[in-house]
Amino acid sequence: MSLMFNYKARDLSGQIVCGQIKCGSPGAVAAILRKKNCYAVDIKPARGPILDWDKVFCAKVDISSMAFFCRRLSFMLDAGATLSHCFAVLVGQTENKRLTSVLREVISDVEQGKSLSEAFRVHQNCLPRVFINMMAAGEASGTLGKVVAHLATHFEKEHRLREKVKSAMMYPLLVAIMMLVSIVGMLIFVVPVFSDMFASVGAELPLPTRIVVGLSDALVSYWYMIPLLGIVLYLALKQACAGESRRVAMNRFLLKMPLLGQAMRQMITARFNRILATLLMSGMPLVPALQVVERVSGNALLAQKIRKVRTNINEGEGIALSLERCALFPPMVPQMIAVGEETGRLDTVLEKLAVYYEEEAENFLTSLSHLIEPVLIAFMGLVVAFVALSVYLPLFGLSDVMQAGGM
Repeated sequence: MSLMFNYKARDLSGQIVCGQIKCGSPGAVAAILRKKNCYAVDIKPARGPILDWDKVFCAKVDISSMAFFCRRLSFMLDAGATLSHCFAVLVGQTENKRLTSVLREVISDVEQGKSLSEAFRVHQNCLPRVFINMMAAGEASGTLGKVVAHLATHFEKEHRLREKVKSAMMYPLLVAIMMLVSIVGMLIFVVPVFSDMFASVGAELPLPTRIVVGLSDALVSYWYMIPLLGIVLYLALKQACAGESRRVAMNRFLLKMPLLGQAMRQMITARFNRILATLLMSGMPLVPALQVVERVSGNALLAQKIRKVRTNINEGEGIALSLERCALFPPMVPQMIAVGEETGRLDTVLEKLAVYYEEEAENFLTSLSHLIEPVLIAFMGLVVAFVALSVYLPLFGLSDVMQAGGM
């Protein structure tokens, strides 16, 4: 673990130099000072708690920023620039403040003698794990430029898929929000006016009207229960997904749901093929690559299945047969992977499968959003019509009573 040290040293001219260095031990601080032609006089841990707000509120670097960083770094490495020069330039070009801070710390750590992968691994809480693992593989194999290019393509594809999901779900979400706001507005502002009028007359109300008036009174009187219920629901869901077995059960339940399960299965398949293809193209062996996919999958059920696949491969079984037994992916995936195993072009086959299922997921989500829109609008119309009819039904009865009284 790195600590902050205050140091006092003498340079070659004999002048005293003071400062701070973040390092693992006083001996490492002295070694850094010697590289700078300085000789340590006094090294002490920095006094007082040093609160690093960036680490306290460690926000994840978004995928678009990672894609921009990797693509620019790939261009500069291909042009023959040194790694230190690339990072110095990218610090000024990166708009993401968190990533800029990480790059500055990485430059400092590399200058102090750390390897590039070690410097990035310090920030694994805010950087994608696939990036850290692939940077380590590229540094070890001497193919860092090739690895960074594959990472750029990976992040660009993942960013595109996420944006497609957001755009496909944006309009149905807006319709649902507008429906909720309009219903709550009617229950809070419209229904109480008629409710007071009905109470003053003393007429017996129909069942739909009693239901709507009861909902309106509960919403007006106990509005503070809504955020409390939201918090309780959030905590209950978080508790339900606390353990690995519960997360696996939840993911299995979601995959069995109609429409939503199909969309999730396609996105999981696309993500699995994309990450594994990227790792294999970067020169990582199959079993370590599957281990990385297991850690970065983001789905407990998928991670469990990949763990079983790794075990089977270590026992001598082929990846295609192992994937077919896990029964999580569409049948075409193990069939095409078997072809890739036979021809020795597994990474190419995985890349083509990733492209295919990314397009399938995009098209399915677009169709699903077009299907949800009219359903939400029809449901909104029915709810509003029910509320309006519940309010106006007693008025018809009151008019009949008034006409009878006049007679």
